[in-house]
Amino acid sequence: MTAIGKLIETILRHYEKKEYDPAEKAADELIALHPDFPQGNFMKAVILEETGRTGEAEKYYAKAGNKFTLWFRLAMQLQEVDPDRALLYYERVSGMDPRNNMIWFNMGNLYEKLGKLDQARSSFMRLDPFRELLSRILIPLGFTIFLASGAVMMVRRGETGLTALMVASAIFCLFWLKRDGGKAINMAMKKNKYR
Repeated sequence: MTAIGKLIETILRHYEKKEYDPAEKAADELIALHPDFPQGNFMKAVILEETGRTGEAEKYYAKAGNKFTLWFRLAMQLQEVDPDRALLYYERVSGMDPRNNMIWFNMGNLYEKLGKLDQARSSFMRLDPFRELLSRILIPLGFTIFLASGAVMMVRRGETGLTALMVASAIFCLFWLKRDGGKAINMAMKKNKYR
């Protein structure tokens, strides 16, 4: 593992346990080695903010770049170890992108897990399952059908090279469908459950 990877792992390990001093020390070390590395600046900002030094945190957030993506990833990472902190970051990103279904789905699941069913209902009702069904099921299914029919036409023409490419692409689309389809169905079921 590289020095960067080890430092990030150290920062996150201490941060998850709210051991802010060693986490901040590791973040400072990472920033000293790589001043423009976004994750180092981001984690330094998060640590400063969570320890009441919000003014200082803004300087590091500015260097970190895309706060939305970094906060969203942090929220996902914290879901199991500290749901309350995860919800804090989900709340932030939900204000930045209120149409993002994954935010509302993850928030709803966390609230449900914590027994806060009114908040879970509120989160699940913000879901737009049609968008997810379209992007996670219908589009990959359409690509699969298109590629499979293209492969059949290529076989009829005797184009074995293109046939192999079309079949491989169709198989890729099936894996895409398998990976993402269940999430869309789960979103629709959660929204329906909390109506």
